[in-house]
Amino acid sequence: MPPSATTEVEYSILRGDREPFQGAVDLLLCGGLIAPRIDLQILRPKGVEIPGICGRRLVTHDHLPGSQCASSRSGGSHASVIISRQASLLKESLPPCRKYLSSVTIRLEIAEESSSEGRGDCQMTSIARVAVPIPLHEPFDYRIPESLKDKIRPGIQVLVPFGPTKRHGWVVDLTDHSPHPRLRDIDGIVAQGAEIEAELLDLLRWTADYYLCGIGEVIECALPRPVRTRRVRTVRWVKLTPEGKQVELTREVPEARRKVLEHLRQSATPRQMQRLVDECSVSDSPVKTLARRGLVEIFDALPPEFGTPGCEDNGSSTVLISPSFDPNQQQIDAIEKISSSVSKPEYQTYLLHGVTGSGKTEVYIRCVQRALEMGRGALVLLPEIALTPQAVERFTERLGPVAILHSMLPDSERAVHYERLRQGEVKIALGARSAVFAPVTDLGIIIVDESHESSYKQENSPRYHARDVAVMRAHRLGVPCVLGSATPSMESLENVRRGRFERLRLDERANGRPLATVEVIDRRAEAKSVGGGGLFSIPLIDRIRATLERDEQVLLFLNRRGFARNIHCPRCGFNLRCHQCDIPLTFHKGKSRSQCNYCGEHRPIPSKCPDCQFTGIQQRSPGTERIEDSLNSLFPGVKIDRLDRDTVTSTSRMEAILRRFRDGEPQILVGTQMVAKGHDIPGVTLVGVLDADIALGLPDFRSAERTAQLLCQVAGRAGRGESPGHVVLQTKQPEHYALCCASRQDLDGLLDEEDSIRRMLKYPPHGHLARLLCEDEDEKKARESAMSLAEMMKEMNHPEVEILGPAPAPIERLRGRFRQHMLIKSVERGPLREVARAAQAQKPRWASTRITLDIDPQNLL
Repeated sequence: MPPSATTEVEYSILRGDREPFQGAVDLLLCGGLIAPRIDLQILRPKGVEIPGICGRRLVTHDHLPGSQCASSRSGGSHASVIISRQASLLKESLPPCRKYLSSVTIRLEIAEESSSEGRGDCQMTSIARVAVPIPLHEPFDYRIPESLKDKIRPGIQVLVPFGPTKRHGWVVDLTDHSPHPRLRDIDGIVAQGAEIEAELLDLLRWTADYYLCGIGEVIECALPRPVRTRRVRTVRWVKLTPEGKQVELTREVPEARRKVLEHLRQSATPRQMQRLVDECSVSDSPVKTLARRGLVEIFDALPPEFGTPGCEDNGSSTVLISPSFDPNQQQIDAIEKISSSVSKPEYQTYLLHGVTGSGKTEVYIRCVQRALEMGRGALVLLPEIALTPQAVERFTERLGPVAILHSMLPDSERAVHYERLRQGEVKIALGARSAVFAPVTDLGIIIVDESHESSYKQENSPRYHARDVAVMRAHRLGVPCVLGSATPSMESLENVRRGRFERLRLDERANGRPLATVEVIDRRAEAKSVGGGGLFSIPLIDRIRATLERDEQVLLFLNRRGFARNIHCPRCGFNLRCHQCDIPLTFHKGKSRSQCNYCGEHRPIPSKCPDCQFTGIQQRSPGTERIEDSLNSLFPGVKIDRLDRDTVTSTSRMEAILRRFRDGEPQILVGTQMVAKGHDIPGVTLVGVLDADIALGLPDFRSAERTAQLLCQVAGRAGRGESPGHVVLQTKQPEHYALCCASRQDLDGLLDEEDSIRRMLKYPPHGHLARLLCEDEDEKKARESAMSLAEMMKEMNHPEVEILGPAPAPIERLRGRFRQHMLIKSVERGPLREVARAAQAQKPRWASTRITLDIDPQNLL
């Protein structure tokens, strides 16, 4: 097994620690990492020496277990460590290899140690409130030593004692009083740490307070991991000094140095060290000699692909390219209205309500352009990572470089984009949910595209809603916020009705293109169907065939991945289910196994029923993989691609699939909701929705609203080019009001119907919700903890608050834990938060029970 990667392990220590490297070795052991080479780097304040440690390296040749492959190739494996006793520890204690690495770098940071060791009256000493990234709500109080009093300020990253260990944290506030009589001292300031600007720190505090979560968790979410740990990838550059530009290149100058100087003089900008020595066919020795003599300067900066100012492959100014079409009158009105708020500047949230293909992106770009003209920045949020490549292309070609922030980017790239924003080198941030915390300097406008999407709500702690955080950030900065959507959420429309938001309409497609026509197929009336597990009706097959004959493209949507959602025995009713979760296993043909899409448990497909031994076991509820397989049989020779979480394993893979489809290479694209939103594919003239009512049966009061929104969005992918579009909706509930409204691409009727139901039940937007979830591996303990918690909240006897439950969650067991949930409901936020805080502070009846709180929940499963 060859080495697969290089990794870094960081460990912060104080220069007073007696055994500073033991913890680093322990990190290696706990991670099960093994490598033929382990290097050590020491980061320490200037001038700090540690006798007997710094600069000392002992090399052992002990054979490490699990590295037989490396030793067979290199003749033995080597571990560079500091203390020979620890090399022995590595040899004896390393667990079986879980991950084989080509090398491991241990980075040890030696923080500045505080000089104050004593403790005294906390009211006489300045105190810092430090947020540590753990799921505890309140920050921790620490004394500020005399030596650090002039350096500690809110937002700065520090090293603090935390139990028996030391941890990084961020100062979020300063005070002179603490309820705790004896406090520990801050150990030091993290050298080159990630400091949080005052505006962003204020927003993080608000987020933690509103969503009742720990501010340390919010900070951890807001800062990319390499930024928190100060690992930003840089490269080494070389440039001429003024002396180097003037020195005469006589024969007395050695040839290698002369080559370097001549090469740099021919280049108007600095050169990368590695590229320079390669082009000059020299080693780095003559470059370093020139640096010592003051003729060149060697410095570290960002890689060229991230546009280091003044360095090679960069330096061009922003070029604005004219749009390919002139905006219509409604677009002009929206642009002028929003740009006016940008210019003043003033806070106003605009709901840009435009049909699919109405040119909302053009409005975004022109409003961002106005902000840039004023020297201000912009933040653009997208609901899906899959939309990022298209958006980056459009904004870059019109407005210049953008910084990209989303979870599928490598950590090093995210860190570089983050640093460019923080330093003001780039003024536009574009990304998914967590980009709402991007450190854009002089932020002048915030845009939330497809603002109705539930993907803006984070499911794990901190459970924030990026749309609402974006509105609050704009409000605090006094700048406009634009919420764009073809299918606005009921909450946004209610805010329009109450005068909090201003609605701007775009009722026509750009360039006057008509909306696609919609055809509803009642699958109950279909005498027979073709392929795909019964999901292809005869009319749909005919439509696909005719579209392919015209050399146009087809988009087929099914919001269920895998080959089959259920492995079922028709004789006894047995279903193959996950041992850890209360859901059926999904059959993935490409992997030749059934798999749980929640916890990842997988098993081979049985040849007969485990209960009754019947051999006619069936695969029901087909997914996108089955659809692709059937299409290959129905239309041999036609190029077909699939876009879902099984095929999109990386950003580059996702971009490649979408790029091919835009270029017209595959004629049919099958996908889940990743294909439903925002994509502009002019060649698509037919959209087929294979199971339009798949989400209507979910136990969620928003199911009808979300079904209609999703169907309108996917229907909007058809007919965006010169040819008209057509949409086929296959359903077994054609009379359902959500499907009727979606077929007309008119949500007003749906909203009227839903609004009356929500108003009666006091559900959002006519009330507020919080969800409490109790989880335990023991079903009885989960139930008893939930009942005890509900009883406590009901005993508060708050007249404006209603407690619903407890009851088993729709997914009753997940990842081995039984789940009981309850809802806190109130017309006003204040009473709801009061009860929620009390519940959160309550200890569960059983220590093993995990309790989570979700404010404004979007997922009730």
